[in-house]
Amino acid sequence: MKKNLMNKFTLKILSLAVAILVWLLVVNIEDPVRSETYWDVPVTIVNESYLTSNLQIPLLVDGSDTVTVRVRATSSTLRSIDRDSIKAEADMTQIISMDTTPYMVPVRVVCPGVSDEDITVTPANIPIETDELTSQAMTISASVGGTTPEAGYEVGKLTVNPEKVTISGPEDLINKLDRVVADIDVSGMSQSDNVSGSLHIYDKNGDELSSTQMSYLNLQDIQNNQVEVYVDLWKVQPDIAIKAEYTGTPAAGYQVSSVSTVPNTISIAGTDDALKELSAAGNTIEIPASEIDVSGKDADFEQTVDIEKLLPEGTMLARDISSSVIVSVAILPYDSREYVIPATSIDRSKQPANMTAVITDDSVTVRVKGSEEDLDALKESDIKLSIDTSKYTSEGEYNVPVDVTLPEGYELVEKVTVRVTLTPLAEKQTE
Repeated sequence: MKKNLMNKFTLKILSLAVAILVWLLVVNIEDPVRSETYWDVPVTIVNESYLTSNLQIPLLVDGSDTVTVRVRATSSTLRSIDRDSIKAEADMTQIISMDTTPYMVPVRVVCPGVSDEDITVTPANIPIETDELTSQAMTISASVGGTTPEAGYEVGKLTVNPEKVTISGPEDLINKLDRVVADIDVSGMSQSDNVSGSLHIYDKNGDELSSTQMSYLNLQDIQNNQVEVYVDLWKVQPDIAIKAEYTGTPAAGYQVSSVSTVPNTISIAGTDDALKELSAAGNTIEIPASEIDVSGKDADFEQTVDIEKLLPEGTMLARDISSSVIVSVAILPYDSREYVIPATSIDRSKQPANMTAVITDDSVTVRVKGSEEDLDALKESDIKLSIDTSKYTSEGEYNVPVDVTLPEGYELVEKVTVRVTLTPLAEKQTE
């Protein structure tokens, strides 16, 4: 009995397999006809010139610029069709009536390998608006985007050919245009050359025009939205010194001790001729006295200067170089001088028992007053510095007063502090 049941089950499985195989053979041999639906097929306008003769340009209506296409064909034909292979066109020569607003235009769909009677389009007609045709001439700028040439070079000048373009299209869209930009790639360039650039058009909101908006525009004498851009590369010259002058007179009893800048050197790029002239001037850029006025000053002060506006003609700041230069002017009483002493010379033996003191400043500036003869004789090693951090009980960063011991006959002009970081001793040992 059990053997008989097993035989029946095996026969059923074999029958099912045979049925499936037969069905596959029939499908492949017969190639049955069936239907397939394709949604949101974009519509394009053709024969726009039918209206441009009346200085009008046709425009698709947002939300009504796609159609649904149902195709009836054999299975093998449908397998070769997708939405991108279907072309839906609104032919302006087929306007149903010129008396309606907007115009209603029938949509014709072409599908490879399928006859017209086997294609159903929904909706069969779509609205088309119109706008006055106008034109506007615009200059073309160039942009390298985030691309950079080879190290040691900067993009000095970009020259677009042609420099301007006449754009014609719908009046409403033309009035919104703001700029035309040719995007180019200068990655790895090490010599000046022509580069092909793709044109991108932006509206007054800073948004780039969509592909649909671009399709309404005609760029006169421009092929495939491409222009040539000549890239003039400039060499980079590092270690250009910055020197600052000043004008005016400090307050009575005070003098200008020093003038320094941060940074004190920069890197610039320039033409060969400009760099040669700069080399002849000692590779130095001078901040003129008119930028720094010390009149009536009785204390140190800083002033920020835009160095970019002071660069020689034919030069520019190198990549990632800030245009801001901070000029620091030290104002001291008469008969006084500054001494810069390394932080390593500071005695820090007075520390809390359970803490370690680390001086984070590289140096301190000590201002000393005395006769000119005595100041000439004073050496940095004659100035003794020490700090006392024993009163600090918690970790952190502190501005700690510096005890300054001077030889007899000298006077400290102002108090001195130094930045100190305190850490628990156990933590220091662990580190």
